[in-house]
Amino acid sequence: MPVAPQREVEVFRVRPVILSLAILISLILQTFLPIKFPLAKLMDFPLLVAVYFTLIRQDRVFGIGLGTALGLMQDALSHGKVGMFGMAKALVGYLAASAGIRFNLDSLFARSVLTCLLVLLHNLCITGLQHALLDSPPAFIPLDLASEALVNSALSLIVFQVLDRFR
Repeated sequence: MPVAPQREVEVFRVRPVILSLAILISLILQTFLPIKFPLAKLMDFPLLVAVYFTLIRQDRVFGIGLGTALGLMQDALSHGKVGMFGMAKALVGYLAASAGIRFNLDSLFARSVLTCLLVLLHNLCITGLQHALLDSPPAFIPLDLASEALVNSALSLIVFQVLDRFR
């Protein structure tokens, strides 16, 4: 019985200094950039950092932990309920690590498409949590979800190439 050929999987260890700096910079940008530029509210830098590092690490537990930690830090710096970003980013971290294990995501285009899908899933998760947990949830606007997914997918093309330089 022939065995399917195994593809070479290249798993990278993340240097703690690079990971810490990326987390710090993403949280600073997420907090202070929308103050000066209102359109920056569409960007989710901590989500991009979580997706990138879980894709290259390919460890589901690491993805859940990183997503939860980034989400809780983002919750602490925002004016929303604590825990919603943590839950959504934990799910995204797990799915990004699972996709990194199953698929060959070495090309920038493949990572960008996956990022678009994960951002869309993240936003749907946040919207579902807001409708389930808040007394007066914000209105559901599908165009906002799609625009955030496209903006973050385009932004991932830049962010992922910058982070690739520090591998």
